[in-house]
Amino acid sequence: MSDIIIQPLMAGDAQGFAEAFAIYHDAIELTEQRTEEGLRRLLLRPDYRFFVARRERKMIGMSVAYVPTEDYFWLFEYAAVIPEARGANIGAQLFLASRAIAGPGRMGLVEVDADRGSDAQARRLNFYRKLGCRRIDGLEYQLPLEDYGQPPAMWLLALAAPEIGTLDVNIVERWLRTIYEDVYAKRLDDHRLAQMIDSLPDDVPLVAI
Repeated sequence: MSDIIIQPLMAGDAQGFAEAFAIYHDAIELTEQRTEEGLRRLLLRPDYRFFVARRERKMIGMSVAYVPTEDYFWLFEYAAVIPEARGANIGAQLFLASRAIAGPGRMGLVEVDADRGSDAQARRLNFYRKLGCRRIDGLEYQLPLEDYGQPPAMWLLALAAPEIGTLDVNIVERWLRTIYEDVYAKRLDDHRLAQMIDSLPDDVPLVAI
């Protein structure tokens, strides 16, 4: 089997973006998707990193990560792989490429469907568990996307050093406010922020998924 190549997707690569969007559109739950134009705008932003996976020049996977310049976290927002290439560790390679470009010392965050008992959800959660991610316990994450209807219940996962067992609620609040404002262009008085934050304890546990 040919080697898989992971490489950045550049803003001026119109054909590459079209291929990446087709993979994204086919693989991601519709209510969790951005519009094509919305995703294209992210590609132009300096605080976003797009990676693609290729095998023999064919694009077989893509990922999108938010990497703010002046903060201490990064957000793995999307990953998608074509059906016939799944199970070959491609998603993990895309995740690790995003982690590497974010740089050392940052905590990784991942938006993921809450566990509702389906086989697909179990596979997805197992994927992130193997990468070392844990769930931010008690956080009923509300994905602020409405382009294609109401998203499902979500969890926010964190990639943290194993010795970190809890997170200060003020740090979690800062992450959520940054995500709402910078990632999704929401106002900081959005009622969903208070709904998520008010129920959290001062020390928010990280738990296995």
